[in-house]
Formats: sequence, structure tokens, C-alpha cells
Amino acid sequence: MIKKIFLLFFCALSFNNLNAQSKTDIESIFKMQLFLNRKNVQFRTMDSSIVKNDSLYKVFEEVTNLKIDTLKLENKITGDFEEEFQFFKLSIDEIRNNRKLINDEFQYIGFGSGMCDFYILALNRKTGISYRLSGFDVNDFFGFLSDFKVSYFNSTGKKLKTSKFIKNYKVENLDFECLYKGLKIDGIDRKKYPCLMRCSDRIKMH
Repeated sequence: MIKKIFLLFFCALSFNNLNAQSKTDIESIFKMQLFLNRKNVQFRTMDSSIVKNDSLYKVFEEVTNLKIDTLKLENKITGDFEEEFQFFKLSIDEIRNNRKLINDEFQYIGFGSGMCDFYILALNRKTGISYRLSGFDVNDFFGFLSDFKVSYFNSTGKKLKTSKFIKNYKVENLDFECLYKGLKIDGIDRKKYPCLMRCSDRIKMH
């Protein structure tokens, strides 16, 4: 079941954190986040659905191939943690299947495109924690910002103001000011704050 997936995934991730020579597998993290982001498939004609479980994830993980880009960042904030955070982009067009999906598999593990063209994850290389920053149904910006400030304080002994972070830390394809303002208010206004658009907001098939 899905709890088993979490357990196996985070056990493996914890092992990587303990092994200084290991590198966190960003493709595996992306696959897990994409899979968890998908909704269960509901059937109109019967009172049942295809739910996310370890068997379905295994099929998804084996069939899906991803081409992930590392995003450039401009860091004008002083500190020794410049390489601690990395940012990765996955374009919708770069989600491929290594075989033809059969029967109803596309409903369960296939991908179309919606209101956005890509997903972005941030990764803390020291802790192995990932943050969904674009395209996903849930946005982890405030969790990322909080952990970033902790890393800054641990490195410099000083507190980091949000305004200083937004002004001096830039990542391509991300608008931190938009994320901060859009997530701070009650309710989500994706028209006013397009950075909050989700790839599932409108489905259109390629």
C-alpha cells in the first residue's frame, strides 16, 4: 500500500544521507512526487477506483523515463551553503514511457499537459529533503524558505529576512516573490499569481 511505498522510499533516502559518498537520486524523487501527485482513477459505472499502491508505483517507476534539467541560480546572499540547495526542472514533454501503454494504463500512469509546462523541485543536498515549487498540486515554498533560513543562520549566525532572500536569491523559472505573496493570502488566486498554476488545472492531451 502507499504507506509501504513511503517506508521503502524514505528508508532508502535515509541510507543515502548516512553514506557521504552516495548521491540523492533526483530522478527517483521526481518519480515519487509525480506518482503521489496523481489522483486515484474513478470509474463512473461502478463504485470503485484504481488507487495508488506499491504495485501501481512499481509499474509507474519502471515504465516512466525522465529527462531532468538542473536550474541555474544567482546567489548574492553571503554564507557557506551556496551548494546546499539545488533546483531541478522536468518539462512535461520530457516525461516519456519506455514502452507503449496498454489497455487503460494511460489513465493510471500516463501524463497530459495542463496550465503549466513543467514541474520544479528543490533539493537540500545535506538532508535529502525535497520541496515542490512549481507545477504540483501542493507547493512547499514556505517549508523551503523556513529550511533555507535555518541553513543561513547555521552558516552565518544571523537571521535572514524574507525581503533579503527574495531580492538576492534568484533561480531561473521561479518567481519567489510571486510564490511568497500568492501563498501568504487566504485562498489561491492563480490568475493574479500565475506561479501557482498546477499542471493538473486543465488537462489537454498531447
